[in-house]
Amino acid sequence: MTEAAGAGKSTGNVSAGNESSGDDVRVRLDAQQLARAQQRLTGRVALASFGRLAAECRSDDGIAWSLAGSVDAEGACWLTLAVSADVMMQCQRCLGDVRIDVRSESRFRLVFAGEAWGDEDLDDDSFEALELDGPLDLAALVEDEVLLALPAVPLHQQCEAPAIAGVNEQETTSTKPSPFAVLGQLKRN
Repeated sequence: MTEAAGAGKSTGNVSAGNESSGDDVRVRLDAQQLARAQQRLTGRVALASFGRLAAECRSDDGIAWSLAGSVDAEGACWLTLAVSADVMMQCQRCLGDVRIDVRSESRFRLVFAGEAWGDEDLDDDSFEALELDGPLDLAALVEDEVLLALPAVPLHQQCEAPAIAGVNEQETTSTKPSPFAVLGQLKRN
C-alpha cells in the first residue's frame, strides 16, 4: 500500500509525474517533485522480491520503508529514507539462525547530473549525496539501505561451536583420554 501525503492530506496515490507499477516499492519516481511537494511514501514489501538481499537473509514479515521529501531554506532537495525489518541470518560462529533487527534512517541530498556542490558538503557525514539523472529507482534504494544496515559478520551474543556430526559431545569428552595425559606419565618417569 503506497501512500502519498503532502501538506497534511493523504491522496492515496503517487503524485503526478511519478509512476507506480502496483508493487509497494517497485516505482520509478520523480525525486525532485516528491521533495518539492514534501510528500511521504510508505509501504511494506516482501524481502524475497530483492535478489541480492534474499541471498543474504530471510524474513517472514518483509521490509517496512518510508520515504519523505523536503526542501531546505537554501532550496536544496532532500529525501529521508527509513527502513526496518527483522531478518534471519546465519551466525558465523555456531552456524545457527540469528535474528537481526534492521533499523536504518538515511538522509540524501539530491544532486542533479552536472550540478556542482561545495567541498564543505563532502565533510558533512550527516547525509549522503544522491546523484540523479532520471527517475529514482526506489526498489534499488531500499535494497541498498537494508544491505548496508546488515552486519558484516552476524553473530549471537553467546553461542557454542557446532557439534561434530554424528558424535555426541559427552562421548567425546568421556571416552577419549586427554592428549596431555601421556605427557603427565612421561613427567612421572
